[in-house]
Amino acid sequence: MFKNIFKKLFFVFLFVLMSKISISQSVNVPLNHWAYNFLERLETRGTFRSLLLRARPISRNDLTKILVQIEKTSEQKNVGFSKSELDLFEQLKGEFHEELGELSINTNNRLHERHLLKWEENNNKFKIDLDFRQRFEINRGDQFDSTKRISNTTVGGIIQGKLKNSLAFYIHFKNTLVKGENIKHENYNPDQGMPIVIAGENAFKDDASAYFVWKLPWFELEFGRDQAQWGPGYQGSLMLSRFNPLFDMLKIRAEFNRFYFTSIHGELKSSHGTKYFTAHRIEFQPLPWLYLAGSESVIYGNRDVEAQYLNPIMPYHIAEHHLGDKDNNTMAFELTMFPFRGHKFYGELFLDDFTSSENPFSYFGNKFAFLTGHFWVNPLGISNTGFRTEYTRIEPYVYTHHKPINVYQHYNQNIGHWLEPNSDQLYFEINSQINRDLNVKFLAERIRHGEGDINTPHKKEDGMKKSFLSGVVETRWRFGIDITDQIIRDFFLTLQYNFLDTKNLDQIPGKNSRDNQVIFQLSVNW
Repeated sequence: MFKNIFKKLFFVFLFVLMSKISISQSVNVPLNHWAYNFLERLETRGTFRSLLLRARPISRNDLTKILVQIEKTSEQKNVGFSKSELDLFEQLKGEFHEELGELSINTNNRLHERHLLKWEENNNKFKIDLDFRQRFEINRGDQFDSTKRISNTTVGGIIQGKLKNSLAFYIHFKNTLVKGENIKHENYNPDQGMPIVIAGENAFKDDASAYFVWKLPWFELEFGRDQAQWGPGYQGSLMLSRFNPLFDMLKIRAEFNRFYFTSIHGELKSSHGTKYFTAHRIEFQPLPWLYLAGSESVIYGNRDVEAQYLNPIMPYHIAEHHLGDKDNNTMAFELTMFPFRGHKFYGELFLDDFTSSENPFSYFGNKFAFLTGHFWVNPLGISNTGFRTEYTRIEPYVYTHHKPINVYQHYNQNIGHWLEPNSDQLYFEINSQINRDLNVKFLAERIRHGEGDINTPHKKEDGMKKSFLSGVVETRWRFGIDITDQIIRDFFLTLQYNFLDTKNLDQIPGKNSRDNQVIFQLSVNW
């Protein structure tokens, strides 16, 4: 019955687009845009409050609303922007000058975003940009026989626009030449990662995002290939991470006063068969400084799309029971609060499987993960700085499933947190925005990983007990510095150095390694 449901939905989508309702449309702000970190800083300083920043990406229109709120706050209160913050804010306004212009807000013409090609006529708008990225990585140390050099050269383009102010679209295509990874064979097996194409002696990895957005008075609809990130985490998220590969999805977003609802139904890639991911999330703002959120997700496969999972407001935990209790159902709960100006506290609890009658720390069936963090803006009165601590713990067997089709993966990559099961991470960062263009970060990180991985579910012979960090534990410390300079508008140059000290490398007792890593990257969007 539902074999061709995505085709049917697409035609329904196109039919709806032909309605007479016309509301200004906008595409999303990409997850790697610097605006997200900057807005987190301003939100922590108390310049605005928004439900939108923990279910990303957000639309350009929604980000524009935040900019308007910041503008009003800065006029009404003595916010005390530093010169670096003010310059970044003005640059961001320049990038969104079209949306702000529709609200009769003036911006500096000199700071308007540039495009390779721009065309506008009769409410139709098109923009084309060049996307270029060159990344060099150099590794030396005990685990390398000789210096290892990796080069990634990415060339692509971005096409975005609006049709008759009723449909927005976005296309970002890119092709990456990879050198230094000793790739000799093509790959089209999703369980071995993203596709790899061999041309002569060169290896290429290509990818593209492409989606439509249409906004109704009561919700926003997106159809196509995109990314998603849910949760307050900085280094990673437990249910949906910004590091997950692009996937095809149907997404619904709706904002109702103090509530923000998001629903996704998408297709994942696996060599085990057809695989789907469905999830919904609702966030609530009970107090001006407090945000609470809850979400559910299900991974299922080797059958047609299920109508109950396609229903965005159906409780998936109940739906799974009615569908035979054979899928991978998870839940998550989030908290974000700003109790004092300049301080942000956040946490997320992820429940893969859980039984309240058993000990959560020793019973193998209690599969959960959590992260917690604190972000302090201008610590000890030092302007233009930020200090962050974050801790993440993934219990044994989290994200695994006894059916390979239901493992929490897409293209052999965890779509939740990048840590393996039976691992934890402790992260510290000091960030300094020296001026509009220059940013410096100092970081320290400890990662521990015991036995097991996402493709190794619990087996009967393992017994009923679990122990966190069981087996041989690999412990890696990383100390690094990251310097990013915006040479000219939207031309970013990054230099990063990391020192890594690893005990029990690859979980081999006594195998230790000290290594140095240097990363150079040039990013251009023009």
